[in-house]
Amino acid sequence: MGSAFDQDVRALIDSCQADWLPSSFLGRLPRPALDAFQAAGTLVRFRPKEILITEDDAETDVFLLLSSCVKVTAALDADGHALLAIRVGGDIVGEIAATDGGRRVATVRACGREPVYAIRLAQADFHREASAYPDVLLRLSGAIGRKLRTATRRRVDYSGQPPLIRLARVLVELADDYGQPLGGKSIMIGVDLTKLELGTLVGVTQTTAERALRTMREQGLIDTRGRRPIVRDAEAMRALARPLSQTDK
Repeated sequence: MGSAFDQDVRALIDSCQADWLPSSFLGRLPRPALDAFQAAGTLVRFRPKEILITEDDAETDVFLLLSSCVKVTAALDADGHALLAIRVGGDIVGEIAATDGGRRVATVRACGREPVYAIRLAQADFHREASAYPDVLLRLSGAIGRKLRTATRRRVDYSGQPPLIRLARVLVELADDYGQPLGGKSIMIGVDLTKLELGTLVGVTQTTAERALRTMREQGLIDTRGRRPIVRDAEAMRALARPLSQTDK
């Protein structure tokens, strides 16, 4: 029998599991491996805006996100930060530094309205437990591969697509991954996002992002009056995001 604390942690994990995407790192993990990570790690809690990982730090801990969401940002040459990605319960962060031993390439900050609960593992503990389960190494490769694929696709978009289409694609991704249906065709993206952050996600200035969003509003595609964007017509937004080569097929 485990301690009362261990049982409480397992109960927390059980309560969070229903919200994990099936495609996420934890969503695909065998329960024995998840229990092993829980036993080897430490349960940590972060209030909104608290930092999990700091860019350029040398520490190499891994965080298995159980709940809520975080923003992944990188400092720009000028003042400010670029929003690189959003991660939610079920995702893993910090695995790149834990894999190659390099410095942190981004800052990870809690951004949900609820606290972030996570299992924190030292690099050596993560490697030891991951090596004991072949499925974990496969899932880890998959998680890194999906992040690389997304980064590559956005890099291609930067050079080949206008801002309106780039922003539409990101909004479709966000709605698919973090959307909360509101009825009819409307989906609310369940993360607080500023227009500047939406712009940095697709490599444009806030002014350019605002111009693209204005066009979308005029077409009845989006509502940006609140902190959480609402996609008013998901299918029409998807059509806007689709390349002409795919539309013509």
